[in-house]
Amino acid sequence: MVISLFCNVDSPIFIFQNTEKPFFMKRLILVLLAVIMLLTPSCDFMKSINPFGKKKRQTEALQKQQEEFRVADSIRVANEQAAAAEKARQDELDRIAAQEALELGKYHVIVGSFLTPAYADEWLGHIRDLGYDAQLVEMNGGRWRLVSAKSFNTLREAWNSVGSIQDNINGEAWVYKKE
Repeated sequence: MVISLFCNVDSPIFIFQNTEKPFFMKRLILVLLAVIMLLTPSCDFMKSINPFGKKKRQTEALQKQQEEFRVADSIRVANEQAAAAEKARQDELDRIAAQEALELGKYHVIVGSFLTPAYADEWLGHIRDLGYDAQLVEMNGGRWRLVSAKSFNTLREAWNSVGSIQDNINGEAWVYKKE
């Protein structure tokens, strides 16, 4: 508290000046600070608006994104490997089934002969769609690919089925003996 004394000619005047802040002002400042602290979001928000750690946050975000890409790529590669393994297994089963079919019968009722493997495979699929146990048979030289509708153990069985196969599939079906 400061006391000032001014002197007039007539009478002295005492003026009291209070330079200290009133008590309620101190309380008001404390209350305002408390409200600001309560209204301010979490520390994460403060970190996000902090300009000093921006490069570090960007680097961490980039590393996280790269890790996600690595994981996704690993999953894709694993799926591709599993699909390749399944295809190899299926191819092996098909090869074994074809070999067993060839061993079962050495007389084949042939419904098509092709030089082009793609044509032979297409015709084979068509014959299988008709419900026959069709298979590819290579002729002795390996140049021709023959499509067999059925195979039999005896020549008699093969010739007995030629008539029905000629009626249903191809009028030029014939019997081939696999040696």
